[in-house]
Amino acid sequence: MTKLLLPLVLSLTLGCVKKIEEGGGTLYKDDTGNAGGGDSSAVWDDNRKAMSGNFSSAYTTGTDLYVVTTEGQSWHYDGDLWSPHAIATFEDETQLTGLWGSGSGATLRMVAVGHDGTIIEWSGGEWKDKPEDVLESAAFEAIDGQDAANLIAVGGAGAFSNKGGAWEPMTTSKPKFNDVWYNGTTALAVGDEGGLGWYGRDPADFVDPEEDNGWFLEEIEDVDKHLYGVDGTEFNNIWVVGQEGTVLRWDGVIWRSFDLGTKVNLWSVWTPSRDVAYVVGTNGEAYRIQSSDGEVTRLPTGISNVLYFVTGTTEANVWATGARGVALSYGWSG
Repeated sequence: MTKLLLPLVLSLTLGCVKKIEEGGGTLYKDDTGNAGGGDSSAVWDDNRKAMSGNFSSAYTTGTDLYVVTTEGQSWHYDGDLWSPHAIATFEDETQLTGLWGSGSGATLRMVAVGHDGTIIEWSGGEWKDKPEDVLESAAFEAIDGQDAANLIAVGGAGAFSNKGGAWEPMTTSKPKFNDVWYNGTTALAVGDEGGLGWYGRDPADFVDPEEDNGWFLEEIEDVDKHLYGVDGTEFNNIWVVGQEGTVLRWDGVIWRSFDLGTKVNLWSVWTPSRDVAYVVGTNGEAYRIQSSDGEVTRLPTGISNVLYFVTGTTEANVWATGARGVALSYGWSG
């Protein structure tokens, strides 16, 4: 146990769940990709692209949405129509799992990662492959960073960075990470059984750490569930979600957990500001959390598709994507 976690407090907060209105159907279902019927209680707008594959990750500029799929595709939604982005380098349907983006229009830059060591970059209006021998065995799951020249990609082979100009492994023990948040200086990657990987932290913050080339590998005390998603605005505001309704927030000193009243798997989290997080998961479940008072607001989607990713630009422009081409938009009105 490191010094980082010595003062750990997991305050189980059953925040007052403000139900806008519960939709029909059973709350706790197994993961499926089935589309639900129209639900008049839904507060999200359904902008789906009918397809068999899943939208695994997304980037939005505020007016446009860009997604990658489990079938090796890239799509663009302009608020009205869906259009494909050709990826000519793929001979097979390579599973794409993570997408990072910045800018818009002529300044749009994106980097997508996937299985079989796949890393492709969007610039100049097209996707370009970035083959690297060291990446062949890497099954990437996610990517994040400050800019296109300072990114971290994570997956089954640990963490990789392109900060030196070429993609190189950062970890030698190859810990399995499912997602990563990186602000250009500090990174937090999450994995199975409550596992964490910190990068850019002072070693003095830890007691007897397991160090791997600058990464400090940890487990959150009393948390043994798989962790699937992470996002933050700063070191003092990092959110983590995972298996069986797990929601955690790091405030720079301790971890606090939130009980959403659900046991479904939560796959992704997005935090637009210090006190707010949006969470999505299995069975089309979506929530807004206010950390200052523990209030949890359920946001009915009207569907039963698994939601794998949530992102946005502001609370007026939130997007959730998932199974079978689902893309939902939402704007918080308070």
